[in-house]
Amino acid sequence: MTGTEHPLVTDYLATIEREASFLPAGRREELLADLREHLAVAVGDEEDPETVRTALERLGSPSAIVAAARAEEPETTTAAAAPKEQPRKRTLATAILLGVSGVASLAAPLAGLITLGAGLALLWTSDAWGRRAKTTATALALTTPVVATLGAFLLAARVGPTELLALLALAIALPATAATRLLRARPKAA
Repeated sequence: MTGTEHPLVTDYLATIEREASFLPAGRREELLADLREHLAVAVGDEEDPETVRTALERLGSPSAIVAAARAEEPETTTAAAAPKEQPRKRTLATAILLGVSGVASLAAPLAGLITLGAGLALLWTSDAWGRRAKTTATALALTTPVVATLGAFLLAARVGPTELLALLALAIALPATAATRLLRARPKAA
């Protein structure tokens, strides 16, 4: 029996392979090949379990070897495994688009709908917020166009200064509330 066929050595290598599963396959195989080569020399044809254990202890624990391999990996490998963090600019753009969508809808309905659509698209494709925050912001942002449309139909002949001021207040307050809630919301747990 050679050193790499000893049961203690095969268990040792299997533990390293299991713990190094995060490594790319090629890098993991390279690490294991290097260890097998080293162990073939260090253990040789030794069959005494105590001598083999001593050789393995000199090499280091499997977790220490895997930690060293992780440290040698480029940042892109560890960054790919970590959850993506939402860029601050996109978070801000989403909040601004939703925040101004109400006023934009009153000033120019088509521009308001485009602004609202872009804000909602950014919101729902984002990983920064959970479903509850997205639903609340959507409801608040959509209230202004819905109220404006209903108001236009119901009060078509009777739109006076009081109604216009109330509509303007809603157009500013509700989307601004949605934007503020998004900016203050904690990022969802990964």
